[in-house]
Amino acid sequence: MPVNNAMKRYRAAQIGLGPRGLVHLHGLRQNGERFEIAGVCDRHPEKLAAAAERFGIPSDRLYTDAAAMMEAVRPEVLSFTTAPHVRRELVELAVGRGVAGLMLEKPMATSLADARYITGLCVDNGIKAVVCHQHKYIGSLRKLREITGTGELGSIYRIEASCQPQLSQLGTHYLDYILWLSGGARAVSVVGHIHGRDFLRDSHPSPDFVLGEVVLSDGVRAGIQCGYFAKPHASHEDDLENRIYGDGYWTDDRLTVYGDTGYAWAECNGRWGVFSAATGGKVSQGDCGSFGSEELPAQELYTQAFADWLDGGALHPCNIEQACHGYEIAEAICLSALDKTRIDLPLAHVPERDLLARLAAELPETGRRRFKQ
Repeated sequence: MPVNNAMKRYRAAQIGLGPRGLVHLHGLRQNGERFEIAGVCDRHPEKLAAAAERFGIPSDRLYTDAAAMMEAVRPEVLSFTTAPHVRRELVELAVGRGVAGLMLEKPMATSLADARYITGLCVDNGIKAVVCHQHKYIGSLRKLREITGTGELGSIYRIEASCQPQLSQLGTHYLDYILWLSGGARAVSVVGHIHGRDFLRDSHPSPDFVLGEVVLSDGVRAGIQCGYFAKPHASHEDDLENRIYGDGYWTDDRLTVYGDTGYAWAECNGRWGVFSAATGGKVSQGDCGSFGSEELPAQELYTQAFADWLDGGALHPCNIEQACHGYEIAEAICLSALDKTRIDLPLAHVPERDLLARLAAELPETGRRRFKQ
């Protein structure tokens, strides 16, 4: 690999040391020549102690107060993995401390107003920001990207995504992957159906099931379905009423690309397949390894690409402006269902009433059930 003489090492800080926070911290540590871990923060001292021992972080770099850490450390890059409802205040904190880069988890907000607000803050202040739609870096999705890039499928006319977890869990990932595979096309119109309010009480609130049809600016159609009513692609025992999910639930998803000479698909559990003239009229399949084995290497690549972008390299494929458009699509699908009409994009005005408040007021309870796989 050619040496980039412009590479520098960035002072980085991490807020939130839950399971995803530790994955982000791993990505920073494994890119140690690009990032110095200058501070880590969590409200729970036991999590701080565990992270310090695991990653060898000195005690003078451990904080329980985010504002105090930001003031003391003055990081150039902030990574944070907190509940979605506090994204806005942490972005404001980062902007106030003059960071150059931001890494945040999905969903990027809990309202389109907040998603647009934090995106605008980053753009207006010259901050390079990414939302962790990191599945782009696992082997199966990279294989799908490779297949579509060769032209083996001919002219792409449709992209479909489905997942068992709800819209604000895996759904936001897959809207972003649709945009990623579309090569920069934007959504121009959507129609949607939603039902069920149980997951509105979740830390990542959304309807229990979402079905959307999206028309992209290049004429490609995209479909997405998220939640218990989506077709399962893996076997897993789930107690839906008590929210107890088998291991395969969180990786039960599929992204499929259709072209006029074939189709290809990938799942984040490592499986992929393709049917085209090149496969001799048969489906060729492969397995890149489980998400458990791919999660940390994918985070390393995601973090490395962010360092390259900070250095002036290629735009990161998880950049916040693309993520914001994906969030706009998600909200438009829900608005289409509530208002019983097609929604055209971009939305000229953010609805005055918060979408979550409308969903809580208008969606009925709908008993969920597992259908035969």
